[in-house]
Amino acid sequence: MKKKTIRILAVAVAAALLFGGVYLLTKDDIAQKKAEGDLAPFMPSVIMQDALAYAPTESVTTTTGTSTSETTSEEGTTSSTTSETVPSVQENVLSPEICEELKEQAQELQETYPDAIGWIYVPDTNINYPIMQGEDNDFYLTHGTDGRSLKCGCIELDYRCENRFQNNFNILYGHNMKNGSMFANVCRFKEKAYYDSHLYGWVYTSDAVYRLDFFSVAVTDWHDEIYNGFRSLDEWTPHLKEISRIYEDVELTEQDRLVLLSTCSYEFKNARTVLTGRLVEMEGDMNA
Repeated sequence: MKKKTIRILAVAVAAALLFGGVYLLTKDDIAQKKAEGDLAPFMPSVIMQDALAYAPTESVTTTTGTSTSETTSEEGTTSSTTSETVPSVQENVLSPEICEELKEQAQELQETYPDAIGWIYVPDTNINYPIMQGEDNDFYLTHGTDGRSLKCGCIELDYRCENRFQNNFNILYGHNMKNGSMFANVCRFKEKAYYDSHLYGWVYTSDAVYRLDFFSVAVTDWHDEIYNGFRSLDEWTPHLKEISRIYEDVELTEQDRLVLLSTCSYEFKNARTVLTGRLVEMEGDMNA
Protein backbone atom coordinates (compact mmCIF):
# COMPACT_ATOMS: atom_id res chain seq x y z
CA MET A 1 0.00 0.00 0.00
CA LYS A 2 2.85 2.34 0.90
CA LYS A 3 4.60 1.66 -2.43
CA LYS A 4 1.38 2.37 -4.34
CA THR A 5 0.99 5.69 -2.53
CA ILE A 6 4.57 6.62 -3.35
CA ARG A 7 4.01 5.80 -7.03
CA ILE A 8 0.85 7.93 -7.11
CA LEU A 9 2.68 10.83 -5.48
CA ALA A 10 5.56 10.45 -7.96
CA VAL A 11 3.16 10.55 -10.91
CA ALA A 12 1.40 13.59 -9.45
CA VAL A 13 4.69 15.42 -8.95
CA ALA A 14 5.84 14.55 -12.48
CA ALA A 15 2.54 15.78 -13.92
CA ALA A 16 2.79 19.00 -11.91
CA LEU A 17 6.33 19.58 -13.14
CA LEU A 18 5.28 18.86 -16.74
CA PHE A 19 2.32 21.22 -16.68
CA GLY A 20 4.37 23.79 -14.81
CA GLY A 21 7.03 23.64 -17.48
CA VAL A 22 4.47 23.95 -20.26
CA TYR A 23 2.95 26.95 -18.50
CA LEU A 24 6.33 28.66 -18.13
CA LEU A 25 7.01 28.11 -21.82
CA THR A 26 3.65 29.40 -22.97
CA LYS A 27 2.68 32.04 -20.41
CA ASP A 28 4.41 34.84 -22.35
CA ASP A 29 2.63 33.87 -25.58
CA ILE A 30 -0.68 33.71 -23.71
CA ALA A 31 -0.08 37.14 -22.18
CA GLN A 32 0.87 38.55 -25.58
CA LYS A 33 -2.25 37.16 -27.26
CA LYS A 34 -4.42 38.63 -24.51
CA ALA A 35 -2.73 42.01 -24.92
CA GLU A 36 -3.27 41.89 -28.69
CA GLY A 37 -6.91 40.95 -28.10
CA ASP A 38 -7.35 44.04 -25.92
CA LEU A 39 -6.02 46.16 -28.80
CA ALA A 40 -8.30 44.65 -31.46
CA PRO A 41 -10.86 47.51 -31.29
CA PHE A 42 -8.14 50.00 -32.23
CA MET A 43 -6.62 48.07 -35.12
CA PRO A 44 -7.37 49.14 -38.69
CA SER A 45 -10.52 47.39 -39.84
CA VAL A 46 -10.46 45.00 -42.80
CA ILE A 47 -11.91 47.76 -44.97
CA MET A 48 -9.23 50.19 -43.85
CA GLN A 49 -6.49 47.60 -44.32
CA ASP A 50 -7.70 47.08 -47.87
CA ALA A 51 -7.48 50.83 -48.44
CA LEU A 52 -4.00 50.97 -46.95
CA ALA A 53 -2.70 47.92 -48.80
CA TYR A 54 -2.92 49.42 -52.27
CA ALA A 55 -0.35 48.36 -54.87
CA PRO A 56 1.63 51.18 -56.50
CA THR A 57 -0.02 51.32 -59.89
CA GLU A 58 1.68 54.27 -61.50
CA SER A 59 4.88 53.50 -63.35
CA VAL A 60 7.74 55.64 -64.44
CA THR A 61 10.28 54.93 -67.14
CA THR A 62 13.84 55.70 -66.09
CA THR A 63 16.94 55.73 -68.26
CA THR A 64 20.25 54.35 -67.06
CA GLY A 65 23.67 54.03 -68.63
CA THR A 66 23.65 50.25 -68.86
CA SER A 67 23.86 48.92 -72.41
CA THR A 68 20.83 47.28 -73.99
CA SER A 69 20.19 49.37 -77.06
CA GLU A 70 22.64 51.43 -79.06
CA THR A 71 22.17 54.61 -81.07
CA THR A 72 24.74 56.29 -83.31
CA SER A 73 25.05 60.07 -83.36
CA GLU A 74 25.92 62.21 -86.38
CA GLU A 75 29.54 62.25 -85.20
CA GLY A 76 29.58 58.45 -85.36
CA THR A 77 29.89 57.82 -81.61
CA THR A 78 27.76 55.16 -80.02
CA SER A 79 25.83 55.62 -76.76
CA SER A 80 23.96 53.01 -74.76
CA THR A 81 20.79 53.44 -72.75
CA THR A 82 18.41 51.23 -70.90
CA SER A 83 14.75 51.96 -70.32
CA GLU A 84 13.52 50.48 -67.10
CA THR A 85 9.97 50.63 -65.80
CA VAL A 86 9.80 50.92 -62.03
CA PRO A 87 6.81 51.33 -59.72
CA SER A 88 6.00 54.75 -58.36
CA VAL A 89 3.92 55.33 -55.24
CA GLN A 90 0.95 57.60 -55.74
CA GLU A 91 1.07 60.88 -53.80
CA ASN A 92 -2.35 60.60 -52.16
CA VAL A 93 -4.44 57.46 -52.25
CA LEU A 94 -6.67 57.73 -49.19
CA SER A 95 -10.12 59.23 -49.13
CA PRO A 96 -10.90 61.96 -46.57
CA GLU A 97 -13.32 59.54 -44.91
CA ILE A 98 -10.63 56.90 -44.35
CA CYS A 99 -8.19 59.51 -43.02
CA GLU A 100 -10.74 60.86 -40.56
CA GLU A 101 -11.63 57.36 -39.37
CA LEU A 102 -7.98 56.51 -38.75
CA LYS A 103 -7.43 59.71 -36.79
CA GLU A 104 -10.53 59.05 -34.72
CA GLN A 105 -9.25 55.56 -33.90
CA ALA A 106 -5.92 57.01 -32.82
CA GLN A 107 -7.76 59.48 -30.60
CA GLU A 108 -9.78 56.68 -28.97
CA LEU A 109 -6.57 54.70 -28.45
CA GLN A 110 -4.94 57.64 -26.69
CA GLU A 111 -7.98 58.17 -24.50
CA THR A 112 -7.74 54.53 -23.38
CA TYR A 113 -3.93 54.40 -23.09
CA PRO A 114 -2.55 57.91 -22.40
CA ASP A 115 1.02 57.01 -23.43
CA ALA A 116 -0.16 55.87 -26.88
CA ILE A 117 0.72 58.46 -29.52
CA GLY A 118 -0.41 56.68 -32.68
CA TRP A 119 -0.36 53.49 -34.71
CA ILE A 120 2.03 51.87 -37.21
CA TYR A 121 0.86 49.45 -39.88
CA VAL A 122 2.90 47.86 -42.67
CA PRO A 123 0.71 45.93 -45.13
CA ASP A 124 1.40 42.22 -45.58
CA THR A 125 3.59 42.03 -42.46
CA ASN A 126 2.99 41.43 -38.76
CA ILE A 127 3.70 45.09 -38.00
CA ASN A 128 0.32 46.39 -36.82
CA TYR A 129 0.73 47.98 -33.40
CA PRO A 130 0.16 51.05 -31.27
CA ILE A 131 3.13 53.37 -30.78
CA MET A 132 3.89 54.19 -27.17
CA GLN A 133 6.18 56.82 -25.67
CA GLY A 134 7.39 56.73 -22.09
CA GLU A 135 9.69 58.82 -19.93
CA ASP A 136 12.64 56.67 -21.03
CA ASN A 137 13.43 54.03 -23.67
CA ASP A 138 13.26 51.11 -21.24
CA PHE A 139 9.77 50.89 -19.76
CA TYR A 140 7.80 49.91 -22.86
CA LEU A 141 10.39 47.37 -23.94
CA THR A 142 9.11 45.15 -21.11
CA HIS A 143 5.56 46.42 -20.52
CA GLY A 144 2.30 46.42 -22.41
CA THR A 145 0.06 49.35 -23.26
CA ASP A 146 -1.73 48.95 -19.93
CA GLY A 147 1.54 49.20 -17.99
CA ARG A 148 1.64 45.55 -17.01
CA SER A 149 4.78 43.47 -17.42
CA LEU A 150 4.91 41.93 -20.91
CA LYS A 151 7.94 40.18 -22.39
CA CYS A 152 7.34 41.37 -25.96
CA GLY A 153 6.85 44.95 -24.79
CA CYS A 154 5.49 47.55 -27.21
CA ILE A 155 6.62 49.53 -30.18
CA GLU A 156 7.89 52.77 -28.70
CA LEU A 157 9.03 56.16 -29.95
CA ASP A 158 12.34 57.39 -28.54
CA TYR A 159 11.49 59.52 -25.50
CA ARG A 160 13.64 62.37 -26.87
CA CYS A 161 11.43 62.74 -29.95
CA GLU A 162 8.46 65.06 -30.25
CA ASN A 163 5.31 62.94 -30.02
CA ARG A 164 3.69 64.13 -33.28
CA PHE A 165 6.58 63.07 -35.53
CA GLN A 166 7.74 66.62 -36.13
CA ASN A 167 11.46 65.84 -35.76
CA ASN A 168 13.68 65.14 -38.75
CA PHE A 169 14.50 61.78 -37.14
CA ASN A 170 11.85 59.77 -35.31
CA ILE A 171 13.18 56.48 -33.93
CA LEU A 172 10.88 53.55 -33.18
CA TYR A 173 12.15 50.58 -31.16
CA GLY A 174 10.65 47.09 -31.10
CA HIS A 175 11.76 43.59 -30.20
CA ASN A 176 12.69 40.96 -32.79
CA MET A 177 10.41 38.25 -31.36
CA LYS A 178 10.95 34.60 -32.27
CA ASN A 179 7.22 34.19 -32.93
CA GLY A 180 7.47 36.79 -35.72
CA SER A 181 5.68 39.54 -33.84
CA MET A 182 6.63 43.14 -33.05
CA PHE A 183 9.54 44.24 -35.31
CA ALA A 184 10.70 40.74 -36.33
CA ASN A 185 9.64 41.43 -39.93
CA VAL A 186 11.99 44.43 -40.10
CA CYS A 187 14.90 41.99 -40.49
CA ARG A 188 13.23 40.45 -43.54
CA PHE A 189 13.63 43.75 -45.40
CA LYS A 190 17.30 42.86 -45.87
CA GLU A 191 16.06 40.48 -48.58
CA LYS A 192 15.80 42.62 -51.72
CA ALA A 193 12.76 40.74 -53.02
CA TYR A 194 10.95 41.28 -49.72
CA TYR A 195 11.92 44.94 -49.67
CA ASP A 196 10.72 45.44 -53.24
CA SER A 197 7.31 44.02 -52.37
CA HIS A 198 6.92 46.11 -49.20
CA LEU A 199 7.73 49.64 -50.29
CA TYR A 200 5.69 51.54 -47.74
CA GLY A 201 3.94 51.51 -44.39
CA TRP A 202 1.53 53.78 -42.52
CA VAL A 203 1.78 55.88 -39.39
CA TYR A 204 -1.21 57.75 -38.06
CA THR A 205 -1.98 59.86 -35.03
CA SER A 206 -5.04 61.78 -33.86
CA ASP A 207 -3.75 64.73 -35.93
CA ALA A 208 -2.52 63.24 -39.20
CA VAL A 209 -2.17 60.19 -41.44
CA TYR A 210 1.19 59.51 -43.06
CA ARG A 211 2.42 57.08 -45.66
CA LEU A 212 5.91 55.89 -44.80
CA ASP A 213 7.99 55.43 -47.97
CA PHE A 214 10.94 53.13 -47.23
CA PHE A 215 14.29 53.86 -48.83
CA SER A 216 16.98 52.30 -46.63
CA VAL A 217 17.73 49.05 -44.82
CA ALA A 218 20.86 49.29 -42.68
CA VAL A 219 22.73 47.01 -40.29
CA THR A 220 24.71 48.66 -37.51
CA ASP A 221 25.36 48.46 -33.78
CA TRP A 222 23.22 49.76 -30.96
CA HIS A 223 25.26 52.91 -30.25
CA ASP A 224 25.83 53.99 -33.88
CA GLU A 225 25.61 57.70 -34.66
CA ILE A 226 22.53 56.93 -36.76
CA TYR A 227 20.62 57.17 -33.48
CA ASN A 228 21.80 60.74 -32.97
CA GLY A 229 18.75 62.74 -33.97
CA PHE A 230 20.40 66.09 -33.37
CA ARG A 231 22.44 66.14 -36.57
CA SER A 232 21.46 67.82 -39.82
CA LEU A 233 20.23 65.69 -42.70
CA ASP A 234 23.30 66.68 -44.73
CA GLU A 235 25.53 65.18 -42.04
CA TRP A 236 23.34 62.20 -41.23
CA THR A 237 22.37 60.89 -44.68
CA PRO A 238 25.86 60.00 -46.03
CA HIS A 239 26.48 57.78 -43.00
CA LEU A 240 23.11 56.06 -43.44
CA LYS A 241 23.98 55.34 -47.06
CA GLU A 242 27.37 53.96 -46.01
CA ILE A 243 25.91 51.38 -43.61
CA SER A 244 22.87 50.45 -45.72
CA ARG A 245 22.41 47.03 -47.28
CA ILE A 246 19.70 48.55 -49.48
CA TYR A 247 19.52 52.25 -50.29
CA GLU A 248 17.30 54.10 -52.74
CA ASP A 249 18.52 57.55 -53.71
CA VAL A 250 15.93 60.07 -52.61
CA GLU A 251 16.08 63.83 -52.52
CA LEU A 252 15.78 64.84 -48.88
CA THR A 253 15.39 68.36 -47.55
CA GLU A 254 15.56 69.76 -44.02
CA GLN A 255 11.75 69.79 -44.07
CA ASP A 256 11.53 66.02 -44.47
CA ARG A 257 10.67 63.83 -41.50
CA LEU A 258 12.07 60.32 -41.33
CA VAL A 259 11.01 57.33 -39.25
CA LEU A 260 13.54 54.64 -38.29
CA LEU A 261 12.27 51.17 -37.33
CA SER A 262 15.02 49.65 -35.19
CA THR A 263 15.25 46.08 -33.90
CA CYS A 264 17.86 43.56 -32.74
CA SER A 265 19.55 41.36 -35.32
CA TYR A 266 22.33 38.82 -35.09
CA GLU A 267 25.02 39.61 -37.64
CA PHE A 268 27.35 40.42 -34.71
CA LYS A 269 27.10 41.26 -31.02
CA ASN A 270 24.61 44.07 -30.34
CA ALA A 271 23.71 44.32 -34.04
CA ARG A 272 20.65 46.29 -35.09
CA THR A 273 18.65 46.30 -38.31
CA VAL A 274 17.18 49.71 -39.10
CA LEU A 275 14.49 50.28 -41.73
CA THR A 276 14.12 53.95 -42.64
CA GLY A 277 11.32 55.71 -44.47
CA ARG A 278 10.12 59.22 -45.21
CA LEU A 279 6.75 60.44 -44.00
CA VAL A 280 4.29 61.69 -46.63
CA GLU A 281 1.21 63.31 -45.14
CA MET A 282 -2.13 62.38 -46.63
CA GLU A 283 -4.42 65.31 -47.39
CA GLY A 284 -7.46 63.84 -45.74
CA ASP A 285 -9.03 66.82 -44.00
CA MET A 286 -12.68 66.90 -45.06
CA ASN A 287 -12.91 70.56 -44.05
CA ALA A 288 -9.87 71.70 -46.01
